Amino acid sequence: MKVRILGSGTSMGVPVVGCHCPVCLSDDPHNKRMRSSITIEAAGRYLLVDCSIDFRMQLLKWPLPRIDGVLLTHAHSDHINGLDDLRSYNYIQKEAIPIYSTQFFLDDLRTRFGYCFNPIQEGGGVPHLQLAPIEPGRAFSIREVEVLPVEIMHGVLPILGFRLDKFAYLTDCSGIPEKTEALLQGLDVLIISALRRSPHPTHFSLSQSLEASQRLRAKRVFFTHIADELDHETVNRELPDWARLLHDGQEIIID
Repeated sequence: MKVRILGSGTSMGVPVVGCHCPVCLSDDPHNKRMRSSITIEAAGRYLLVDCSIDFRMQLLKWPLPRIDGVLLTHAHSDHINGLDDLRSYNYIQKEAIPIYSTQFFLDDLRTRFGYCFNPIQEGGGVPHLQLAPIEPGRAFSIREVEVLPVEIMHGVLPILGFRLDKFAYLTDCSGIPEKTEALLQGLDVLIISALRRSPHPTHFSLSQSLEASQRLRAKRVFFTHIADELDHETVNRELPDWARLLHDGQEIIID
């Protein structure tokens, strides 16, 4: 299994528009963070987790031959506002692209992207999306690739993380229910959000992510959804050898 980091940044990206902090002004390419998203290549299939505002630029840098399904963690704008650009893959694949998430978030998509489902006219084209409801704790398959959705908390909002074999992806996380922790044991690689050093009401801080990672006991842990408070090299020097901040474009191989 190969995981590609399309974006490791928070909802505003890094650098932040108008910000003059040291990280936003940094020349280190590891501090340039597009909005959070990953691709997963497994068993000859290509999956996208979230479809960020930066999707077009991400796929121009790290292209995929096709997209067999989109796993949607939740329907906040930084995770869904690239959906319109999926139409390029509709043209290539000549089929609708399935979007997997809870019925709650799919209903939100149907409202916010109403022109996709009830178009008045197509003009330059609209993305053809097949909404496929899933439930946390109930595994399903995308063309032979088994996916286990799990419930995590984003403030008071229940959202989805995903486990595929010995890999799990938990972005925008501020809490992991006990029932979910039981489903996330035995991981080789965990990607989990770590927004900044200071506390936040809807995201784990760096120290909270470290504590959660130790409870899950994954062999390797990578942090994503990173704000401009965290400098890549400075933080990585402080972390234990089993944990690192991610950077855009990074490739992780899970045997």
